Amino acid sequence: MKENVGKKDQLIRSIAGPALMGIGFFALGGNKGKLAGLAAIVTGTLIAESSITRVCPVNEFLGVDTREKKKSPIKKIKEALV
Repeated sequence: MKENVGKKDQLIRSIAGPALMGIGFFALGGNKGKLAGLAAIVTGTLIAESSITRVCPVNEFLGVDTREKKKSPIKKIKEALV
């Protein structure tokens, strides 16, 4: 798979993933085997993993790419002349 997670998206995921893991473990009872807590831990882990690898299967499925598109040198020259 190709990278499809941009810098801002990566930053948000790197905060939200571990936060969701912590909430699932402590607040939702993941440490006691409760289903809601375990689901939150797994979801948080997948979000954190997509932050590290910069590849998100959900984005791929939906056709979303949050990376910034680099402008070609020709477009930069044309913009400078206008």
